[in-house]
Amino acid sequence: MIDDLDLDELRKMRRIGYYFRYPLHRNNFHDLKIKDRICGHYTAKPLYGRLTPKGHVDKSAGFNGDVAVLYVPLEAKTSDDAELFISHTDPKNIQLATGKRNWKKINEIAVKSIIKRLDEHESPAR
Repeated sequence: MIDDLDLDELRKMRRIGYYFRYPLHRNNFHDLKIKDRICGHYTAKPLYGRLTPKGHVDKSAGFNGDVAVLYVPLEAKTSDDAELFISHTDPKNIQLATGKRNWKKINEIAVKSIIKRLDEHESPAR
């Protein structure tokens, strides 16, 4: 469960910290509900299109449509149980006309991606 995990330890994992460079807090995570049942928690963020030569985010590149999704299953016991993956959408979906991030759309993309991933894991191998 998300409340039992050390979120600082989670962010320090290389595969996660690369995308989530800021401290993670419980309020960054949303409940993932499928058919009115909580299955876990997730957070997501849109990604910029490139890094500077020094490895910093180049915000002048704008968002490229990639969304980093961090999913923590309800039964997670350790940070290793968290899943990180990148989803993609049209870059126009990431921002509102005002220039602010479209969090409603970003979170919809995250939820769809997680559900698709869960369905793939539950499907029998072909």
